[in-house]
Amino acid sequence: MKLITAILTKFDEDGKLVLDGEYIRFLNGLIEDGVDAFFIGGTNGEFHTMNLEERKKQLEFIHTEFKGKVEMIAHVGGNNFLETLKLGEFALSLGVRKLAVVAPYYFKYDEKAIVDYFMAVANCLSDAEIILYNIPSFTGNRIEPMTILKVKGKSHNIVGLKDSDSRPWIVGELKEKLGEEFQIYSGNDDMAVDYLLRGTDGQVSGTSNVFPKILRKLLDDFEDGKYESTFRLQRILHKIVVNVSNHIAFVGANKYVLKLLGYDLGFPRLPSRSPTDEEKKNLREFLEKVREWAI
Repeated sequence: MKLITAILTKFDEDGKLVLDGEYIRFLNGLIEDGVDAFFIGGTNGEFHTMNLEERKKQLEFIHTEFKGKVEMIAHVGGNNFLETLKLGEFALSLGVRKLAVVAPYYFKYDEKAIVDYFMAVANCLSDAEIILYNIPSFTGNRIEPMTILKVKGKSHNIVGLKDSDSRPWIVGELKEKLGEEFQIYSGNDDMAVDYLLRGTDGQVSGTSNVFPKILRKLLDDFEDGKYESTFRLQRILHKIVVNVSNHIAFVGANKYVLKLLGYDLGFPRLPSRSPTDEEKKNLREFLEKVREWAI
């Protein structure tokens, strides 16, 4: 059962991208705590605030440091189609074949537009294995099951779905129609078990930036049939999600808690903010209750 961390990106207080030894130490810590793969340049990584060159630099840095040590999924999506292709081609040139592409956002798009968009990406990046990335709470556009079936039916290299949504029922429907080889990962840590019970292949987790141990244990216990333990861990995970990874300032909250744990991931990039003094106090108090599960 695969644990994939949607990794944070390090920025300094002025918003400059930082790729340094401390960042490597943090990523090594994730591997040591059981993370199987890095999801690079996703929502938790603040990709939407980064330009193409920054995204290339981050991807190349991580690939250089961790090639052969951990699986990598490069998120190359965005609202600029040509930049998505350029980043995808760059990832392929490095040897990263598995690429995630988020649904287009800002405008509200109908099904035909979304199908045409993913078809164009898949056709232009024909050597890639493409994972569709559904996160409608941020994009405003949900990738519906019928849309997935239409895209998959026309593209040989659409291989999976990251579903950051609250609809575990789609897993069985898609697996039945597309086969077990179609990879489905939940991106909703608060519903990890709900998705697992429907047949997902693992979890793409933002929470595991700070709390990889609880996600690793939950996935292992589920795979071993230890359901009482799995459900207990999901209840603890729910509290972690509410207090940290779904915090109103979630990127800043993650980075602040990591600093308490001895990892300097810098600051969130504007327009995201750091926690207030009162929020920091609450985060410190909460961490004492769940520190055993932290990196």
